[in-house]
Amino acid sequence: MGSLITYSAIAAKLAAMRGHFLTDDEFSVLAGMENVPAAVEYLKSSPAYRDVFSGVENEELHRSKIEELLWHSLYGDFSRLFRFANGTQRKFLDLYFLHFEIDVMKRCLRDAVSGKRSDLNFKSFEPFFRKHSHLDFTALTDSKDLDEYLDSIQNTPYYGPLKDLRDQGITSLSEFESALDILYFIRFWKSLKDQLSKDDREAIADCAGEKIDLLNIEWLARAKRHYKLSADAIMELLIPVWHRLKKSQARELAEAPSIEEFDRILKGTRYGNRIFRASGEQQENPELHSLFRALLDAVYSKSGRNDPYSAAALNSYFYFKEEEIRKIITTVEGIRYSLGSSEILTCLAES
Repeated sequence: MGSLITYSAIAAKLAAMRGHFLTDDEFSVLAGMENVPAAVEYLKSSPAYRDVFSGVENEELHRSKIEELLWHSLYGDFSRLFRFANGTQRKFLDLYFLHFEIDVMKRCLRDAVSGKRSDLNFKSFEPFFRKHSHLDFTALTDSKDLDEYLDSIQNTPYYGPLKDLRDQGITSLSEFESALDILYFIRFWKSLKDQLSKDDREAIADCAGEKIDLLNIEWLARAKRHYKLSADAIMELLIPVWHRLKKSQARELAEAPSIEEFDRILKGTRYGNRIFRASGEQQENPELHSLFRALLDAVYSKSGRNDPYSAAALNSYFYFKEEEIRKIITTVEGIRYSLGSSEILTCLAES
């Protein structure tokens, strides 16, 4: 009853906001637009995107601008929900904000490593981020190389581990992105246990834990299929959080002498049945990335349905909002490159 009372108002607001998600039929119509301006005009008919695209001129509709505006929509949803939320719900929203923080850090990192100042228009995001983060995002976006990037994050939890990588002579973008992902998931998992109520913690733990497990399995599979790495080196790449995939099973997968043995071990984990059943006829070497996205869709959908009066409702909403933005970006870029609607819809189904 406590959760019902605590979450009933925001659950109703979330239900109304979910009603603004694009349907499959609307994505089909969007994919059939003849050019990018027409696609944006169509998006303006959606209550979720009307305001962010209002007043945008056709010559501004390059990819980075469209992505910026779509993320504005997400940040706007977060801000509206934060203002509406009570103290209990704000604890989860503060925790979820770490995801946005890491995302911007990774976008700025990619530019810094390539030796250029970020083209991210932080001024448009500044009020939102200043309200929720202690990072100096102006310095981040101004960073033109890795040293400047590291200077911009001094006195943050991210500085030490990334500086250690640089001091070891490691400058690979993938290594730094992997380190940021690991730092994020460790902080999120620890904060989940320390900051949320028992009910909210239990409602969120399955989604967070399964996401971490599936990412670790995907990284294990990629390492075994595409790189010649030792088991110890592979284990270093993994997020050191273990949910249904046990550390001992991850070690077995890392030590597998062949892809066939890897698949045999994977089938014996708690995820084996779902992974190989979902892959249908492709029983060996399933394409894990798109498959895992489908599995996560199911996990987040079930979580939101089973615990509608908990932080799971917020967690599920943001997951599917980000998925929608990803699909819109893919669709608009398909239109930009003159792909047919059926080809675009196939890309959406496989991505």
